[in-house]
Amino acid sequence: MREVQAEPLSPIDAATLWPQMHRLATEVIATRAGENLLVRSGLAAMGLTRLPRVPRTIVLGLKQRLGYRGVLVVRELAGGAGWEAVSLRLLREKDDEAIEALLSAAGEEVGRRGGRTIYLRYPEGSTHREAIRKAGLVPYRHERLLAVPPSDRPAETLFRPARRRDRHDVFRLYCRVVPEHIRRQEAPTQQDWRAVLDSYDCEREFVFERDGVVAGWAGFGDRDSYVMAEPGIEGLAEATLNLVETHGPRHGTLVLGEHQTPIETLAIERGYVPLGVRLLCARRLALLNPLKEVVAVPAGSAPLPQ
Repeated sequence: MREVQAEPLSPIDAATLWPQMHRLATEVIATRAGENLLVRSGLAAMGLTRLPRVPRTIVLGLKQRLGYRGVLVVRELAGGAGWEAVSLRLLREKDDEAIEALLSAAGEEVGRRGGRTIYLRYPEGSTHREAIRKAGLVPYRHERLLAVPPSDRPAETLFRPARRRDRHDVFRLYCRVVPEHIRRQEAPTQQDWRAVLDSYDCEREFVFERDGVVAGWAGFGDRDSYVMAEPGIEGLAEATLNLVETHGPRHGTLVLGEHQTPIETLAIERGYVPLGVRLLCARRLALLNPLKEVVAVPAGSAPLPQ
């Protein structure tokens, strides 16, 4: 048994954490909305879950006397296969023991709920990276952040709003343009891709079609923009950046992977300003074991694999 052990908090305990958040001043994760999720996780205790859409969350705390040494918020992503650590706050500036205890406890809780993977983003050069590694989360992808410049370009675009039927084609585009070593870690299946896409927090999505095939995609959240573009299509990279500048969030950030060098180079030529780098890491809680063969069985005699 670990000497230092974090525990999941009840919705009421999670809701009462808000007055203590100013003491937990060190944020480990490159976070977006962790405190908001922390408050919303307590709404179930107040009978308000029918008003906003409250995601499934796990709030874990490492207690110290009457307060907390650290708090971790983990949310379920679409499809249920993945969970994302959205906020990890510490009482001290550096506390590797607390980080390991919180992330290890999160792995146990997520595993009990059927999750396969935990994702986490942290800034490049973070002093907490070794503690995150020791907790089993392995970096596999860089996310380069670029500030989107103001643009007076017309709003016309070659892209159209994405529809529900485009989901499978977008996943196929992902499989074509993202290197295998990244796909193997984050989204070997379409269910895993749903989780990764949900972690982007996209409120609007657009696609570009060529000969009936989706060859470009863009997703826009409250602050971040994500894009994918088939290489070798003349003018597609330019059209993608035009879309980001005219339809993306105002004062937003373009997020590019290390494999998207051509788009990054073009963006910098157009005045995008590098802001920094995030590392995306993951911990697999279950191994994918595809069936070697399929055998017909009578209906109802055995549960089907999910």
